[in-house]
Amino acid sequence: MKTFPNENELGAHIELRNLLEQAKPLELPMFPELQKSWATESVLGQEIKSILAEHPEYYAEVRAVIGEAFPEPKR
Repeated sequence: MKTFPNENELGAHIELRNLLEQAKPLELPMFPELQKSWATESVLGQEIKSILAEHPEYYAEVRAVIGEAFPEPKR
């Protein structure tokens, strides 16, 4: 049985994809220390982080696009 995303999940995923498109050119040339700083201090990084807090299932997608700037939380 396949489940379909609700409006909140779909909207968050669309927003995340837009944010990742904006972040992609900024993230790739950064050293790991700068990536972590960017993720915690920039507005764009904070927006991505807030979506990940609500939808941890998107971590793999974020990491595939911009690397390890947002490490998956330990369970």
